[in-house]
This record gives sequence, C-alpha cells and structure tokens, in this order.
Amino acid sequence: MTGSPPAEQAAPAFSDRLKALRIQEYGLAAVVVLLFVTGSILRPETFPTWDNVRNMLTQASVVGVLAIGMTFVIATAGIDLSVGSMVAAAGVFGGILIGTDGTSSLIFILGTIAFATFLGTVNATAIAYARIVPFIATLAMFSIARGLALLLNDKLPVSLLDLNGGSFGDPRPFSLLWFGNGRIFGIPVSVYVFVAITIAGWIALNRTRYGRYVVAVGGNREAARIAGVPVRRIIFSVYVLSGLLAGVASVLLCARLGSASPVSGNLYELDAIGAVVIGGTSLAGGRATIVGTFLGVLTFALIFSLMTQLNLSTEVQQVTKGLIVLGAVLLQRADSRY
Repeated sequence: MTGSPPAEQAAPAFSDRLKALRIQEYGLAAVVVLLFVTGSILRPETFPTWDNVRNMLTQASVVGVLAIGMTFVIATAGIDLSVGSMVAAAGVFGGILIGTDGTSSLIFILGTIAFATFLGTVNATAIAYARIVPFIATLAMFSIARGLALLLNDKLPVSLLDLNGGSFGDPRPFSLLWFGNGRIFGIPVSVYVFVAITIAGWIALNRTRYGRYVVAVGGNREAARIAGVPVRRIIFSVYVLSGLLAGVASVLLCARLGSASPVSGNLYELDAIGAVVIGGTSLAGGRATIVGTFLGVLTFALIFSLMTQLNLSTEVQQVTKGLIVLGAVLLQRADSRY
C-alpha cells in the first residue's frame, strides 16, 4: 500500500485554503458595499456625502497602517498589544526632538518613525531571541511605551502647529500637517499613504520569498526550520515592521491633530487586531490576507461612522466592536474544523 507524496497531498489543501480565503474576501467586500448602502438609506443627508467618506477614510488610515503591520505579526502566530502605546510614545518623542527647531517637519517624521522602530526592535529581541511569549512581551511594552509617553513631556501634549506657521490652514506640501490635512485631487494625503503601504504589504506577502517565509513560520514553525527558513530572523523582522508602521501611524495621527498627545492611540491595538481578524487572517498563524485586512479596516470605519450618525454612545460602539471581533474568531474556529 502506497500513499501519495506529501507535496501532492499538501498542494490541494493549500489550494483549498487559498480558495476559501478569496471567497471570504469577496464576502467582506460585499459587506462593505452593504454597509454603505445601509448607511445611505438610514442617513441619506449625511452618510453618503463626500465629506463623510473623506472623514471616514482619514480616520481609518491610521488604524489601517497599524493593521498592515499587525497582519504580518499575526501571520506568524504572534500578537502585538503595544502598537497603540508606541503611537503615543513615538509622537511625543518626535515632538521633543523639534523643541529647539520648531520648523523641521523632517526631524519630527524621522525621529518619530525611528523611535517607534526602536521600540518594535525591543519587542522583536525579547520574542525572537529571549523567547518571551509575544503576549507577555508586547503587554510589557504596552505599559512601558505608555509610561514613556507620559514621562517624556510631563504628561503634556506637544503642539506641532509651528510646523505650519501656527495654523491648520493650507498646509505646505510635504510639511507634517500636510500628511494629516493635505489633499491631492480631493483625497486626503493620509489615504494615499495607507493605500501605498497596503500595496507594498500585499506585494511583500504574496509575491516575495519573505512573505512565503512569514506564512510558513506561522503554519508550522518546526517544519519551516527544517526546510531552511530562518525562523528567528523572520519573527524578529515582523515585530520590527510592526514598530516601524506604528511610527508611520503616529506621524499621520499627529499630523491630523496638530499635536502629539501622550494619551493618543488608546486601544488602537484592538482596532488593528479586530480589522486583521475579521479580514480573514488566522490568529493561529499560517494564513494571512492583506486585501482582507484592508476590507476589515473599511468595515470598521463604516460601522462606527454609521453608529456615530445614529447617535449611539461610545459605550455601545465599544461593545459592538468586541462582539464583532468575538464573532470573527468563532467563525475562524468553526472553519478550522472542516
């Protein structure tokens, strides 16, 4: 009695998983359309307007950038609970850097991204080389980064309006405030940044050896190691990437608000994780979709914009968010049984 070679058995299984993922993406795209239509029916005067759509996309871009980084982390069967705190700490750090030169947007942008990347590197080292469980390592960084955000400027926000002559109006191209409030052909610059990072993430995950390694590590770490995948380096890299994109998200948020607040980014990690999970990336690792994450971000943005226009309280919105994520996880568990 002879069995089929492992490669022949694995190929159909992989093809089936890929097909299921594509079906899920199409289903989520239909949900996005349905939510927009529902909002347009319930609030026809305000919901389908370009101003509201532009506002939704602007707010979604910050969480969206975090969610792209989170997709790579979760694809390796990891988690990063610290990205929201890193957004706050990196923004305050960048604001302090320009204390002596209040006109340099470049110093703020580079300093903010560099500091967040450093914090991500600390996470990466603890998880990949010290072998600390991701939940514990990033939970510790959640507390450390939030504490740093409060300590760096004595719990006070840092005004960034001097980077645009003291006002939000007509931001200079490529100045800090331009990234948060500028527009190109009527579309916010932050949306272009989010879309560009999404495209880069899709290419990296689906068209490069690195992306295949990320998924392989999440699917079966030991098998990946035997196959020659540099497991520790891959795990290290995804947390560094998550930190780097937290820095980009911090820049976009600070640019939109005109200040760096030590309490900003609160619970952004849950928004990012929620978008990734409802998008179809498996919390168990080994399955990831950038398209699904992008659609998950849009789904959350539409739901909460609609609830806001229906005058539902913040508490109700938080409960709804939790139920959506819980439902997505339960669906993943049910799907994994078949």
